[in-house]
Amino acid sequence: MVRNGTHQRGFTLVELMLVISILGLIAAIAVPSFNGYLRANQVDTTADRITSDLALARSLSVSQGRVVRFVGTAAGYQIIDPITFQVIRDRTFEGTVALAADVSVNFFPWGAAEATTMNIGNGSENRAVVVLPTGIAEVH
Repeated sequence: MVRNGTHQRGFTLVELMLVISILGLIAAIAVPSFNGYLRANQVDTTADRITSDLALARSLSVSQGRVVRFVGTAAGYQIIDPITFQVIRDRTFEGTVALAADVSVNFFPWGAAEATTMNIGNGSENRAVVVLPTGIAEVH
């Protein structure tokens, strides 16, 4: 067992603490921007889901030859048959996403709809879903 002249392997405690400090600094810089991305993505996903369900309501109205209604509240929305009150689709918003105001849109059998704008947000991010008189929905 000769210890003189041999090289030790590994890291010193100072080197290890320096690397951990640098990683912590990088994480502290990256986390706020990542949280902003998550909040924006949550609103975008909800707006896209609403747009898709509005297209479903329009399609059902045309294919079944009857009025179909979209009813939205701060907590979520439903697609219903206004005559039988049968719920076709029921969704609840996730997280802190909400509609700014209650809204109701009728889709008619010829493809048209009542024009309206729905504002969706979570406090820091906002999107507008616009229903055109033609029944087409767009995200702005």
